[in-house]
Amino acid sequence: MIARRPLWAVLGAAVVLWAGSWRIMHLEVTRWHHMDARLRFTTPSPGLPVITARVVAGAAPLAALGAAVLLARSGGSVADGPADRRVRTD
Repeated sequence: MIARRPLWAVLGAAVVLWAGSWRIMHLEVTRWHHMDARLRFTTPSPGLPVITARVVAGAAPLAALGAAVLLARSGGSVADGPADRRVRTD
């Protein structure tokens, strides 16, 4: 069984990276013009930040989806937080 707390951390980080990377991709296309509307590079040799943003924009949604699936399979609903696992001593 996979521990749920690290999965929550992965899911949170992936969602933040997903949103941030697509914001950067939007700026690359509309403001900085390093990429065109089809997300192709417009310069012959793009820099490392542009390449990294493109890789993260593709990998972050997959990581978020994978973490959400593993959380759903690990028992309970995805909405259950780590605090729901506490043992009650009544």
